[in-house]
Amino acid sequence: MKKSSAKMVLVYLSVVILGLACFLKIVHLIFFQRSLFEGTSAQCLDKTQPDWESNPLADDTTCNCFIVQNDLKPLRGEIYDDRGRLLISNFNVFDITVDGRMLQPKSYRKGQHTIVNDTIYCGGGRKFSRSANPAEIEKLVNELAYAFHQQFKDRFPKKNINYYKKQFRKAIKEMKNAPILQSTLHREKEWITDEDTAFVNKLPLLSQKRKGGLNYTIRTVRINPYGDLARRTLGMYTDNKKFGLEMSQNEILQGEAGAQKYIYVNQARIPLNERIEPVDGFNIHTTLNLEIQNVVHNELLKILIEENAEWGCAVVMETKTGEVKAISNLTRTQEGHSVYEESQQNYALTAMVEPGSTFKLASLLAYLERTDNDSIKKYPMMYHTFIRKNKNGKEFRYPKTDGYERREEWGYPIEAFQRSSNVGIAAMIFDTYSIDNYQEYLKKIDSLFITTTFSTQLGMINAPNIKRKAYDFHSYYNACFGTGFKMTPIQTLIYFNAVANDGKMIVPLFVNAVTNKNDTIKKFEAEVIAEQIAKPETIKRARKYLEAVVSGERGTARAYKNKYISFAGKTGTRDIWDETTQSYLKNKNSASFCGYFPADEPKYTAIVFIYNVSRKSTIAVKAFANIAKNVTRLAYLTSLREIPTENKKVTPSSRAIANVDIPFVFQGYGVENQKLTKDSPYFRISYSDNELQQAKSSVLLEKNSPNMIGLTAADAVYELNKLGYVTKIYGRGRVKNQEYNTEKMTAKLYLE
Repeated sequence: MKKSSAKMVLVYLSVVILGLACFLKIVHLIFFQRSLFEGTSAQCLDKTQPDWESNPLADDTTCNCFIVQNDLKPLRGEIYDDRGRLLISNFNVFDITVDGRMLQPKSYRKGQHTIVNDTIYCGGGRKFSRSANPAEIEKLVNELAYAFHQQFKDRFPKKNINYYKKQFRKAIKEMKNAPILQSTLHREKEWITDEDTAFVNKLPLLSQKRKGGLNYTIRTVRINPYGDLARRTLGMYTDNKKFGLEMSQNEILQGEAGAQKYIYVNQARIPLNERIEPVDGFNIHTTLNLEIQNVVHNELLKILIEENAEWGCAVVMETKTGEVKAISNLTRTQEGHSVYEESQQNYALTAMVEPGSTFKLASLLAYLERTDNDSIKKYPMMYHTFIRKNKNGKEFRYPKTDGYERREEWGYPIEAFQRSSNVGIAAMIFDTYSIDNYQEYLKKIDSLFITTTFSTQLGMINAPNIKRKAYDFHSYYNACFGTGFKMTPIQTLIYFNAVANDGKMIVPLFVNAVTNKNDTIKKFEAEVIAEQIAKPETIKRARKYLEAVVSGERGTARAYKNKYISFAGKTGTRDIWDETTQSYLKNKNSASFCGYFPADEPKYTAIVFIYNVSRKSTIAVKAFANIAKNVTRLAYLTSLREIPTENKKVTPSSRAIANVDIPFVFQGYGVENQKLTKDSPYFRISYSDNELQQAKSSVLLEKNSPNMIGLTAADAVYELNKLGYVTKIYGRGRVKNQEYNTEKMTAKLYLE
C-alpha cells in the first residue's frame, strides 16, 4: 500500500510540475516573446526584409527563428470570343505520387526505418526482410496496378499494367515517394482531374490514413476547349513560351500576387496576421467569332493540304469596326506530309513577304489620284520597251514582258488591272509620275498611309521595307507591282480594308472589352490611322477595278465568281527569293488574294496567303471564295430578321439555330407547314434545293436541366453561360455526356 501511495504521489507531482512548466511557457510567450510572433524580435531573422543577408543572425547557425513570405498566386483572367464563349480558361490538374512506406505491411510502418542491404530496421529493435511477405505485397501491387490502368487507360494509353506495377514496386522497395502519374500540361487528354483523385482515394487498399500513401500536387493549367482554333493568336504565357494575346495582354490577365508571412520557430510554422490577398486577373473579350474562326481554319487547312504548301495564313475582319473575326496561321509539321497545325509564328502579323500583285491596288490608288478620266488612254500590257534619258540626253532602254511572247497588246487601265499586267501597271505609273521621278511616286504611296508603322493589341507592325534609292529603274519598276520589297499580310489587309471602308483606314482590333466577374472595366474601339486615305472619287473608282478582277471577262479571279455571294479583290503571285543563290525560284511561289465581301456593301475584308507552292495558280482565290460563301451563310442565319422575305437565293448552312429563329428561317426562305415543338429551343436543319427539313431536336429540357447532347462545344458553352452555368469541357467535338450540379450551377461536358 505504501509503495502504491508513493507512486500515486509521484505521478501527481509529475503532472503538477508539467502543468506548471506549460503555464510558465505560455506566460513567457505571451508577455516576453510576443514580438517574436509579430516579426519584430531581435532574435528572429526576418527574411522578408531586402537587406536580411547583412543581418548578423544570417550567419548565426544557432538561430532557429525565421520569418519568410510565400507568394499567393492569383487566378489568371479568362479569354472569351465575341459571343462570350470561353476560348482560354483555367483548369486544375494533379500529379500523383505514392509513399512506399504506407504500402508496406502494417508492422513495417512502426517506428523509424533504416535500410541496410535488404533488411529494414525498425524502432524497438525490430527488423524485417524487405521480402518478408512477398505474397501480400505482390497482391497489393497487382490490385493497385489494375485499378490505375482501368481508370487512366484512355488518357494514358502508353502506360500499361506493367508500368504501374514497376512504379509501385519501386516505391515499396525504396521506402519513399515515387511518381505514379503526371499531368502533361499541353496535352489535354493527359490530365488528372479531381474526379480521378476521388476515384483513387476510394480504392479499398488506399482508403487509409494519409490517403493510404497517395500524395497530390495540384497545378493550374490554361486550356483551349477548341483545340487548334486561333491558338497562335490566343497565345501562351509560360516560362518558356510567351506569345499572342496571353503575352500582349499579360498585365490585364495576370492579376496581382498576394503574400502570406510565416514564422518558423524550432521547425514549427505559424502564419502571421500579415497577409495580402491576391487579386485575380481581369478577363478579356476578343473580337474573334468561333463559327467564323472554324470556317477560316478549315478552308485554309484544306487548301494547304491540296497544294502541299509550306505554310499559310488567313484573316477576316469586320470592315467598319476593324474587329478581327478570325485569324489562322497553319504550318506544315512534317516535310513531304500533309500534316498542319497552328504555327508558333503569327504569319499574318510578322511574316515579311513580297506582296506581289496585291500591291497593284496601291499603285492604282496613286494613279487614280492624278487621273480624272481613266477611260481615254490605253497602255501596253504584254510587252514594252521603256525608254528614259539621263541629264546628258543619253538614252537607256528597258525591255519588259509579262510573258514569253514579245508582242504588243494595249488596253485601258481597268483591263490592265483585272489581267494583273505588270507592264501595264508600270506604264500607268510612269505616265502619271514620269519614269524619272521615283521619289514622287514613293511620296504618294506614303501619303496613302500604306507604309505606316502602327501598333496593334498583338504588337507593333513595321512598315514595308520598300527600296528608296534616289533613282533605280528596276526598283521603281518592281515596286509598282509589289516585287523587290517585303511587307506583312496584315498590312495588305489594312489598306484593302480602307478602300472597302470608303477610304477610312483603321488598325485591326483583337480585344474589345476587359471585364471582371461582374462589370465591364474597359472597352476598346479600333484606332483610326486616317479618316480618308484618298479622294472619295478615287476610292469609288478603285472598287470598280477590284470588282472587275472577279467579274471581268479576263479577270484573274473570274473562275470563282459566284452568283449568290459577290466579292471583290486582287490576286497576287510571287516567285520566292532564295538567299543562298540570290535568285528567284521559278518552281516555288507564294499565292495570295485580298478583298472584301459583299462587293456592293462590304461587311468583311479578308486575306488568304499561301507560301511555297509548286505552281502559279489562283488557289488563294479558291480559299477566299469558300470563306466568303460560308461566312455569308453564317451572317444570314444570325441576322435573318433583317433580310427581306423576297430574298431566297441564299440557303443557310447546316448548324444549330434557336427555336425563336425557326419561323424567320421558314418565312425568309419560303418554307411552309413545318411543325414546331415548344419544348425544343434548338433545331438542327439541313437543306436541299429550296427546301429546309426540320431534323431531330438537339436541346431538350430534362428535369429542369438542359440537355446539350449532340451540340458542338461552342453552342453548348454559349447556351449554358446564358443560363448561368460555369462550364468545364473535356475532349473535343460534340457533346457526348454531361453532368450538372444545379445547386452550384456547374456543368461538365464530355465531348467525343
